[in-house]
Amino acid sequence: MRHEPDEASCYVLFREVRWPNGIRCPYCERSRVTTHSKSTRTPRLRYLCLGCRRTFTDLTGTPIARTNLPLVTWFRCLRLLGRGRGTSELAKTLDVKWDTAAHMERQLALALRRPGLVQQLREILGKA
Repeated sequence: MRHEPDEASCYVLFREVRWPNGIRCPYCERSRVTTHSKSTRTPRLRYLCLGCRRTFTDLTGTPIARTNLPLVTWFRCLRLLGRGRGTSELAKTLDVKWDTAAHMERQLALALRRPGLVQQLREILGKA
């Protein structure tokens, strides 16, 4: 049986796959970025681009941006969708409402249409 990852390790894996050559600003694509986080309670980091001076998080510009759900829940959802689970079963397994599970399915379906993302998701799921 596979070990279930924690929230911090999910963010580490997400960063490795999203930015294999170092963190880049999703707005201007520059690599001159510094951390801009004040809270140590969450593994989600906020960054400041030294080029365009905009801030962003690990999830900015992704289909799961602006979510209140833990990243580990999204990872579990991906794994369950890969096994062909339906919306009702997702909702029960993830302990979320049915409409939340349906939203997660839609967002992940959108993500899978992006070029190169399927391979990135396979890498994430293979490591998680």
